[in-house]
Amino acid sequence: MQPHIVHASAAGARLVFTCEHASPAVPDEYTRLGLADERLQEHIGWDIGAAMVTEELSRRLKAPAVLSAVSRLLVDCNRDLGDHDLIPSASHGVPIPGNAAITPGERVTRLARFYDPFHAAVDAVLDANADALLLSVHSFTPELNGCARPFDIGVLYDDFDELARDFAGRIDACGFSVRLNEPYSALDGLIFSARSHGRRHSQRYLEIEINNRLLRVDANARAVARRLVDAVAPLAESGAAR
Repeated sequence: MQPHIVHASAAGARLVFTCEHASPAVPDEYTRLGLADERLQEHIGWDIGAAMVTEELSRRLKAPAVLSAVSRLLVDCNRDLGDHDLIPSASHGVPIPGNAAITPGERVTRLARFYDPFHAAVDAVLDANADALLLSVHSFTPELNGCARPFDIGVLYDDFDELARDFAGRIDACGFSVRLNEPYSALDGLIFSARSHGRRHSQRYLEIEINNRLLRVDANARAVARRLVDAVAPLAESGAAR
């Protein structure tokens, strides 16, 4: 099983997409981490619909995309190596039996097989597209721990306030309800992948979070992506942070 998928374009693209939680797949030798298939298909296993949105935006805007091809329960590509939930023993109250007693050797193996190749692929794409803006694509649950999240899309940012606000305004103009730094705040360090790659390559970066109630049917996810094209396309003019 490949640890990631790259949708390539000609070098010199002005946008690069990543999707760190694109797949619920777990290689056979991990026996679904002790979970039922239905559990892996829930939000704990992946960001529902995010891959479809990423691929549709990549195709329509002719921009490269890097997508993780395995479940974040194996190893989370949107976490720092020191984060406690890099390889979670539980997620949203659900125990992950296959992660209950990870040995140091197994941790190294998972990083080498799934985490490092994904991030190396993102680095390679950014090296080939030095003037691109990096947009990380995610989805979120309509409710978490009893708290409703009654909006469609969140734009997460830390260093690029004006850029994020302009982007959010265009998303609003596309007919979506949008909020800044919700349901998670990048100001709390919660956009690890986008931030680390963007800063390392001196390129601008944002993360978009889409309510997965809009994305649970593939056709609906593609429709959301098509509606977002007019909001996303101008990001290509934002360029590098150099």
